[in-house]
Amino acid sequence: EPTVRAELMEQVPHIAMFCQENRPSIPYAFSKYLLPIVVRYLADQNNQVRKTSQAALLVLLEQELIERYDVETKVCPVLIDLTAPDSNDDVKTEAVGIMCKMASMVGKDITERLVLPRFCEMCCDCRMFHVRKVCAANFGDICSVVGQQATEEMLLPRFFQLCSDNVWGVRKACAECFMAVSCATSQEVRRTKLSTLFINLISDPSRWVRQAAFQSLGPFISTFANPSTSGQYFKEE
Repeated sequence: EPTVRAELMEQVPHIAMFCQENRPSIPYAFSKYLLPIVVRYLADQNNQVRKTSQAALLVLLEQELIERYDVETKVCPVLIDLTAPDSNDDVKTEAVGIMCKMASMVGKDITERLVLPRFCEMCCDCRMFHVRKVCAANFGDICSVVGQQATEEMLLPRFFQLCSDNVWGVRKACAECFMAVSCATSQEVRRTKLSTLFINLISDPSRWVRQAAFQSLGPFISTFANPSTSGQYFKEE
């Protein structure tokens, strides 16, 4: 019964906390019994079960209740499988979203090694614009996690593609995260590449894309400021 599985997922973070507090007596209980259920339910046929398992997984990561080894060996491989080309469309879109959200929680090393290659593939998913839209919406977050070198070498070419996507919703998502992408690049890249790209978005045929770009104009300009001379800089609160 799906409602039973969904209800179980809502209890998992509480049980995980209990396991953590009583670790000496039950050291492997969560890793061995509960985590496999959570990741299995990420591909459940029932939408509500999938949603609750996704929420549970993010809470577990946020609370640092999953060991790094388990993230690498049990969570990431499942998400990679769920975003494979032959995966169910809904499941694939949801799994991409989870990968993006967990990047900031698992850090640069795991993101760069295990998440980034598949994320770059998903940006070019020619069959499903929903997947490309999720990638575009979370692009800035991935850039901020992996840092300047990976952003400029691996991510920027994909960002250029997404900014000229034939679906306006994808281009709008790019405009909305433009400042975060800019923050992860060098001044030279901002000046020579991102400025031109931004002008294209401000001149976009879609009114919604233009509106999103104009709303990002001030924040994007702020990334050009030199704190040492202007005394101004952008600080994420």
